[in-house]
Amino acid sequence: MRKCIVLFFVVTFGLGSVVTQAQDVDVPAGAVVRMTNCTISNGTGLNKFSFSDVVERARALDFNENAPNQVWFRRPIYTTPEYQEKYDFQIAMYYSSYTEMISRRVADGNNAYGKLPISCGTPMVVRNIIVPAINPSPIEDQTAMLTRRCSLSEGSSVRDSYNRMRSNVEAIAAEGNNTMLQMWLPGLGGRMNRDFDFVLAHVGSTVQELTERMDMTRTGSIPPSYNAAPRTRAFSCDRWGMWTTNRIYQAPAN
Repeated sequence: MRKCIVLFFVVTFGLGSVVTQAQDVDVPAGAVVRMTNCTISNGTGLNKFSFSDVVERARALDFNENAPNQVWFRRPIYTTPEYQEKYDFQIAMYYSSYTEMISRRVADGNNAYGKLPISCGTPMVVRNIIVPAINPSPIEDQTAMLTRRCSLSEGSSVRDSYNRMRSNVEAIAAEGNNTMLQMWLPGLGGRMNRDFDFVLAHVGSTVQELTERMDMTRTGSIPPSYNAAPRTRAFSCDRWGMWTTNRIYQAPAN
């Protein structure tokens, strides 16, 4: 009997990623992210500004105690023609909670962004749910991101989708790729009567990590454990969009 128990433990440990896939957990609260789409002001002659100019100026701003915990500028590479005709980039500001976001923004006002040669549209706020990676690597100051809009299948919930994603992340991580996976759930603002339930985002710690994850799908080199979980289709998504994402500011760790 003891040998059977030991053998069971060894097999279970060896198939840890598959066993973990069966676990059903609650969706974390997540962070709060304020997003707004912006255009770069048109200068004249030698005063024309590029995206690199805006990034450089933004990184030089004086961020105080009321600043977001993180600020990222996302530049579209492969997105809809409509987006790229209207906007040049997106600003994402990360906060721990709605209360923190509101209190800090009220205290700080909008002074800093008047120093940048940009104009921005109406903001929206999402809950950013990170699907935990197994061995995440620090994200570089410039990397790449994929996004796609997704809809829940009939009878499925956000919790079902989150747990399905956890299974997928664990299977891919077992092959050595730790691309971060996120769910963006609608919070405040944004389009009325939207035709999707959430946005799915992949963020690589480096550009290469993200493109290698893309090639795993392209070549069909997905590990067997990826398909070991029940194949209930919790959600469906449209095609991917691709962005470069640039860290502007990150608050010092406490």
